[in-house]
Amino acid sequence: MNDFFSKLENFLFDILGLILPGAIFLMILLSPVLFVNIDGVPAATVDGSVILSALQTVYHILKINWAAYPKSSLTILTIIAYLMGHTVKVFSRIKYELLTAVFDDGLNRPVISGYERICGWLFRNPSSPVYLRLKELLRPLGTVLEYLFTFRAADFFAGDAVLKENCLQLVKSRLSVDYPDDTRLVTKLSGVITTQESMKTLGPFFLAKYNLYRSLALIFVITTLYYIGFFRVAGAFISPSIQEISRLIVTTMVILWFTFHVKYKRYWTLYGDERIVSLFYILNKKKLYEG
Repeated sequence: MNDFFSKLENFLFDILGLILPGAIFLMILLSPVLFVNIDGVPAATVDGSVILSALQTVYHILKINWAAYPKSSLTILTIIAYLMGHTVKVFSRIKYELLTAVFDDGLNRPVISGYERICGWLFRNPSSPVYLRLKELLRPLGTVLEYLFTFRAADFFAGDAVLKENCLQLVKSRLSVDYPDDTRLVTKLSGVITTQESMKTLGPFFLAKYNLYRSLALIFVITTLYYIGFFRVAGAFISPSIQEISRLIVTTMVILWFTFHVKYKRYWTLYGDERIVSLFYILNKKKLYEG
């Protein structure tokens, strides 16, 4: 049974973390053929655009082979989606590490410091009713700005710090090991112990969703730029109805990026929370039921 759940967990990781984002990315790259008759675009225009040239080539390959070899074509597309999923996963991690260094550890600090100085200069009394009312009114704006310009996900919820400290103390006292106060190592220890204890947890599910949403955040950044470029080079050959909603399509891609950007950070925090709570429960299980 444990072997079955292990295989199911690996399958979940492959589907959510690799095949699904790869398939979505592949469909998005091919979707412009729905907006324009690629065969009706002049050859000179196609040759002068990398996007249209690539779309025309792939469109003709699929058009010829899908009708003749549907099963083989589907298999090849699945393999391509799987490989693209790996690529997206790697580059999404690089993207967030880079943006974390630029914003979280760089630009955000002087901006926050300047903001606090301005507030201190404008409101010398932070407990004044005017300041408190203005702070409440601007809270939603501050939340949105934090979502936009913060790229590091919290390792766990603030309230779990007490549970983490308790776990570290118990591990050190019972094993006589000076276990490092590092959240990643604590979550790894939790994963090993919960597996050995055959304890059902949501950790693998949260981690798979985290990888999925991080990949989708990168995909929709690329998609936004991709659609902007496509509508520019193929605008004259797109039907008026599609032209009217082209801005809506691009705006939707931006909204989807923001959605998955927020959800990616949320699920990493949920993963860390679940791991710490699970470890705390296992280490204190006897004490809990004896009481």
